[in-house]
Amino acid sequence: MTTHHHPEPSALPVLVVVDADDAARRSSEEALERRFSPDYRVVGAASAAAGLHLLEALATEGADVALVAADLHLPGGGVELLQQAHALHRGAGRVLLFAMDQHHTRIPFGELETLQRATALGLIDFQVAKGWVDPEEWFYPQVQEWLSGWTKAHRPHYVIYRVVGDRWTPRTHRLLDLLSRNSVPFDFVAADSPEGRELIDRHGLDAAQLPAAVHQNGSVLVDPSLGDLAVTHGISTRPEAKTYDLAILGAGPAGLAAAVYGASEGLRTVVVEPQAIGGQAGTSSMIRNYLGFTRGIGGGALAHRAWEQAILFGAEFVFSHPATGVAVRGDQRVVRLADGGEVTAGAVIVATGVTYRRLEIPALERLLGAGVYYGAAGVEAPAVAGRHVFVVGGANSAGQAAVHLAGSAARVTILVRGESLATSMSAYLIRQIEATANIDVRTRTRVSDARGETRLEGLTVEDLRTGRHEEVEAAALFVLIGAEPHTDWLRDVVALDEGGFVMTDRDLPPSSRQQPRPAWPFETSLPGVFAAGDVRHGSVKRVAGAVGEGSVAVGAVHQYLAELVPVEASRRA
Repeated sequence: MTTHHHPEPSALPVLVVVDADDAARRSSEEALERRFSPDYRVVGAASAAAGLHLLEALATEGADVALVAADLHLPGGGVELLQQAHALHRGAGRVLLFAMDQHHTRIPFGELETLQRATALGLIDFQVAKGWVDPEEWFYPQVQEWLSGWTKAHRPHYVIYRVVGDRWTPRTHRLLDLLSRNSVPFDFVAADSPEGRELIDRHGLDAAQLPAAVHQNGSVLVDPSLGDLAVTHGISTRPEAKTYDLAILGAGPAGLAAAVYGASEGLRTVVVEPQAIGGQAGTSSMIRNYLGFTRGIGGGALAHRAWEQAILFGAEFVFSHPATGVAVRGDQRVVRLADGGEVTAGAVIVATGVTYRRLEIPALERLLGAGVYYGAAGVEAPAVAGRHVFVVGGANSAGQAAVHLAGSAARVTILVRGESLATSMSAYLIRQIEATANIDVRTRTRVSDARGETRLEGLTVEDLRTGRHEEVEAAALFVLIGAEPHTDWLRDVVALDEGGFVMTDRDLPPSSRQQPRPAWPFETSLPGVFAAGDVRHGSVKRVAGAVGEGSVAVGAVHQYLAELVPVEASRRA
């Protein structure tokens, strides 16, 4: 018989309920205890003052607080208490409880302005109506979703790899970024820690060759590539079929949406991705304005759900080298890959996305991956805890990165060349940034230089109004500016605009079209080759826009493939 040993109650993470309504508070406490008491300690308070005293005592004793729920009309202020709770327990979920109004709906329309403000400013993580009959209906699903994420971030959890290395080397960053963006569960162990030295000794690792990924089965991959990791997980690095109906280049939002719709509608579909599922959007810590996700969703989580959906519909994913060209072979389109391989399909959707533009400062290039990152690099947030970090950029991706980093860093400074964030960032993000005490915004400012030998130690920033230079300490710099499509490999194949973005349908110059019929929606100048998402000229550079383009492009692929059928029939005759 197996004996399960549970930790002492004082060592358990804590769920806190603060509500002046005794009956409602007891109901919430009892519901939480019934479901979560083996693994969590449930405590309560009847006022904001008592709740704050309780939270301060828990902080003093070093308790892990996983969730704080406070009533909207708590004397002293429920939202205000949640703000104070966040200052004391940064990782705790903040739940706003409210009684249903006369409309008996799960959104309190009489309190909508307060709720909208708290949500927009990021003061709460979610809200729950207290009028439930059975907690299984409204209460438990939301609490369980939060606790699942909290456990992954703060408690021992399932991992496939234990990565050992020096956190501030480019090779370690590359490996952690690959694992994180491809949703592979892992833990990081510093090489100079007791646990790290034990792993190095046990597996006979050469410290000069780190990082290494120790699989749960005991095998070790030293400084592995994406292909090495893919093989370990049984993921294809070569296409299985000789020909496909549809080949999709890129597994960002546009490519994933095209894969879901293509495979679900009966097309034999393959997706070729050289780096990570989710593309640039996969690095976003939280997308708050994506349709249907009231609490927001991380870009990586959204991409992983779409990947699973596409896989279950029958799409094939190949983690391989990037495309280097497209050729015509009869009615087929042949995609050439950098390793000499080929993918042959009736139609191709180019959804390779974009990358962030480089600052072209030599010192930054030298420290790339050692404190300097192009993209959100959410995997680095724990490494900058308690430090001052900088974000360069004024669009949504930069705002999302800053808000995410503010949860770990002591201070986050956003540097913007323009006069304000209003011209390029969504209003909800601007409001949230303004409400986050440890985020500063410096307009008309740019990075001009950096210092540090083996990792970033500081920056030189220039005030563009006065030309004055200032030296600042910096633990990390995250650059999220501009967009480059990297489509030189398509330049002699399809029409591109001056920036290298792929021209499609109505935007095509008449001289570029390679057949007399009008182009189908999202079709390029080469019939049978389509483009969707950020790589396409005229795209709106939003996740939802890319998803929509990838979905609609599949409809055009069907039309294109259908027009080939009479040609094939006449040839057989």
